[in-house]
Amino acid sequence: MGIYRTDSSFREYNANPFNNSLPYDDSWILLKLMDTADDFQQMTTGGNGQVFRFIMTKELKDWTYRVCDFIQYESVYNKNIILAINEGDLNTARAEYGNHKYNDPFLRDYEQQVLVHTTTRDKYEKILLSEELKSWKTSKAEYSVWEEAPIGALLGDPESYSSYVMFGTGGVYQELIPLAKQRGYIDMNLDGLYTAGARFYFDAAKIANDGLLVRDGVHQKVKERLNLIKYLLWTATSEELGVAERTTPRIFAETADRIFSERFGMRIYDTSY
Repeated sequence: MGIYRTDSSFREYNANPFNNSLPYDDSWILLKLMDTADDFQQMTTGGNGQVFRFIMTKELKDWTYRVCDFIQYESVYNKNIILAINEGDLNTARAEYGNHKYNDPFLRDYEQQVLVHTTTRDKYEKILLSEELKSWKTSKAEYSVWEEAPIGALLGDPESYSSYVMFGTGGVYQELIPLAKQRGYIDMNLDGLYTAGARFYFDAAKIANDGLLVRDGVHQKVKERLNLIKYLLWTATSEELGVAERTTPRIFAETADRIFSERFGMRIYDTSY
């Protein structure tokens, strides 16, 4: 396993120039850093014979930390890492990151105090009974009937991701996850009808201070399972919010984030997927 740096213009996503132009296998992963993009600040894509890649722009205020978190995390899983990053940017990232770790047991200055996990109505019922959030792999092992594949399979996510409970920091785009589970495909229409599930709001500082928070450059997450009683601040459901169960992802997400901010005095900001 190794790290291979190339320029940010790199676009060879099907044939691997670092391995005699053979097709990529699951041992390879790519991080690409751009100055700017017209329609996104960060995105993941892959599958269908292409290498999984995380593409982000320097418009993200924490891009230097994301670069180094990505390298550390994927190195733990023995990945061959392609860095499509100009040398000067990589040096800047490493200098700013210093002695940080991808699992720093504290919140960094730029990190939000709240982590949000969203789920479907049927999964919400199971979560309440177990009093835990569980990764897809953990749930698959413990329940006789479960999803055949994690939702990340539609995006070509690395296999390691299925061992983690994934979080965001709120905003409408998190509802794309339950929306995709209901549709069976990635649907970007945030204004179409769907069945609202639940949004869990967690104390990020407590999770980090207990050494549970992992950063992979793309997500903040927790390995295998997270106790609700110890870390949960609030749960938003259609009943709690006073909205119809058949609603839109935008209405549900914006109402939930607004009410949480009003009740707890904590700012919720959007994330890009």
